[in-house]
Amino acid sequence: MKKLVVAFLLTITVKVSTAQVLIAILFGDKLNSGKLEFGLMLSPTLTNITNIDANVRPGIDFGLYFNMKLSDRFYFHPEAIPKLSFGAKNITPYPLGDPRLDSLFTGGSVNRAVKAIGLPLLMRYRIAGSFYVEAGPQIDLITNGKDVFKTEVNDNDLSYENKTKDQYTRFDVGYVLGLAYRIQPGPRGMTLGVRYNGGLTDIMKNEPGNQLNSAWLFSIYVPVGSGKAAEKKAHKAQ
Repeated sequence: MKKLVVAFLLTITVKVSTAQVLIAILFGDKLNSGKLEFGLMLSPTLTNITNIDANVRPGIDFGLYFNMKLSDRFYFHPEAIPKLSFGAKNITPYPLGDPRLDSLFTGGSVNRAVKAIGLPLLMRYRIAGSFYVEAGPQIDLITNGKDVFKTEVNDNDLSYENKTKDQYTRFDVGYVLGLAYRIQPGPRGMTLGVRYNGGLTDIMKNEPGNQLNSAWLFSIYVPVGSGKAAEKKAHKAQ
């Protein structure tokens, strides 16, 4: 029964995220106002997992954001990231329970991918001009996981995919610290950002020690429909 409930919630979450993208494209101008900015974000990432011998893994995240002006300096900045990627690469292969596979991948490496849906709930503070600092909690729903074993046999690439979703906790709670810069003022202005996302939850249930997600995100924020919203406002004022 528990698995059915979780599956239902995951399905609803994915469908809502897809609907949000369509809303952003079709109705972005109606969601933007003088105190509210709505748009899309694209974030190349570098991720790792603590307490394992590994290298950072590159990835890319895609999501939506709201930027709500509370005062001249404070903003509430929630995001919805339906495509969130964590993981690490060049992990030493571990036993798979099959002697033949274990012998084939000895000396190879493992690329670990952890997929999630992210909900950062951030506060932004304008420190000077167009520069902002941001901080807040982030809640992630882990949706999938896999380890891809890679090696080379007789000059041929060999890979094996081990599904690991059941090894992870369902939820991951973390924190975000970052810096943002608005490229130009006005409703059409894009924003660039860099942030660190540190995990607080031990995501691997059966491993000793604490395996925590960590990620650097380099984001581009693009307002959707804000130009149209400004034009409509100017037209009404005439």
